[in-house]
Amino acid sequence: QAQLSSGQVATMQNYTPHLFGLSTAHSSHARFDIGFAGNIQSVSMPALTSASVSSVPTAPPSPMGPPARPRKRKALTLRADDWEPYKERILDLHIVQKLSLPKVKQMIEDEYGFKAELRQYRTRVTQWGKDKNVKPQEMEAIVRKRQKRKLVETNKRPLVFDVRGSQVEPHKIERWMKRHDVVESFLYASSPAA
Repeated sequence: QAQLSSGQVATMQNYTPHLFGLSTAHSSHARFDIGFAGNIQSVSMPALTSASVSSVPTAPPSPMGPPARPRKRKALTLRADDWEPYKERILDLHIVQKLSLPKVKQMIEDEYGFKAELRQYRTRVTQWGKDKNVKPQEMEAIVRKRQKRKLVETNKRPLVFDVRGSQVEPHKIERWMKRHDVVESFLYASSPAA
C-alpha cells in the first residue's frame, strides 16, 4: 500500500474526480479524459459510427403472446333431409354389420362422396334412436332384472337383453357390475331416485 503525504491528502479532499469525460476530437475517434487526484490522462478510442452500429445483428421483433394456431374449419350444417338418402346404409353398416362409426364414415364418403364430421354421425345415429351405448339407467334396470332372475327365479332360463335393436352382451353387463362394485351374490337395488 502506498502512503500519502498530508499535501496529497489535502489535494484529494478538495478535488472532485472527473472520471469519464467524453469529447469527440475527430469524427472517427472519441477522447476520454480519465482523471483522479489531479492527474488527467487522455485516451483515444475509435468512435462508433452509424455504419458500425448498423452492422450489429439485431433480432427481429417478436410478437407478444403465444403463436397463432390455425382455426379449425366449421363443419358444414347438415339437416335431416341431407342424411335421408344414406340413413339405411349407415344403419346397416353400423348396427347390422357392427362396424365402428369412423369406418362407416369412411365407407359412406368412398361410396357416395357424402362428407360429414364424426361427431355429426354420432349425433345423427342418436337422433335415429340407434346408438349402441347403453345409458346408465338402462344398465341399472338390466342388472336389477338379471340379478333377480339369477338369485330368485332360479327355475327360469337367463334373460337376453335388447336395447334399441342391439343385444347387450353379457360381458358388458359384468364389466359394468365390476366398475360399479355390484356383487354377483346379492340382489341389486339402485338408488331410490333412479
